[in-house]
Amino acid sequence: MFVFEKANHNYRKPILTLGFIFLTMLTLFFDHPESYAFTPKKEFGLSLISSNFFNSSFTEWLTNAVYLYMFADNIEDVVGHLFFFLLFLFFGILANLTYFLFHMNSIVPVIGTSGVISGILGMYFVFFPNVKSTMVFERATFRDVPIFISLGIWILIQSYFYLIEFNNQVRSVYGGQVVAFLAGVSLALFFIRHNFLDRLEQNLRLSTFINKTVLCPSCNKPIPAKKYGRLHCSSCDTNFFFDRHGKKFL
Repeated sequence: MFVFEKANHNYRKPILTLGFIFLTMLTLFFDHPESYAFTPKKEFGLSLISSNFFNSSFTEWLTNAVYLYMFADNIEDVVGHLFFFLLFLFFGILANLTYFLFHMNSIVPVIGTSGVISGILGMYFVFFPNVKSTMVFERATFRDVPIFISLGIWILIQSYFYLIEFNNQVRSVYGGQVVAFLAGVSLALFFIRHNFLDRLEQNLRLSTFINKTVLCPSCNKPIPAKKYGRLHCSSCDTNFFFDRHGKKFL
């Protein structure tokens, strides 16, 4: 199953997101990438971090790069460059430690950005629940699905795969992905509860309204606005009311 974001515009430039994509692309040309992998039974050290920047194949890198490009840029936009950098490292380390916890005696090396992406998707699940997405299965495609539904189905599938492989005593990274996703959800709720995002959104509103544009509360698309009042976003077909106190759905 693949989930594709339909439209979600940024205010900040996703400098770190593009940088991480470029860095992971460079690692494709490294010899012996398994030497940078995380192996629980060995003394891992820096491999807790380095393994997150390598991929086992070009196809895996391309898939991860697409997910980073679609979703990570919006998380970087919301939390800022510094927090995004720390979250990128945190989710990767957390996924590796989860694999270590479940498979302490494993000699199978693990590389890939899937743990980082899972954490980012968890935050996206909370921050942008109404953004429209496209779900692609092997024989079916569903369009204009709210992201909280598509990502909810995605994490259920990851959990199902992990339970199957765990019961069959197969060493799997799905457990790390599930834990990273749940950590992303928890951190996003933490940011919201402590009003961090409210202050950030207010700054975005003031900055954009000076230029006579307003960000749609559903998909973040800039919408021309000459004055306060009722507005309509043609991109996601959302009506909302904008005044000096903020945006409200209608």
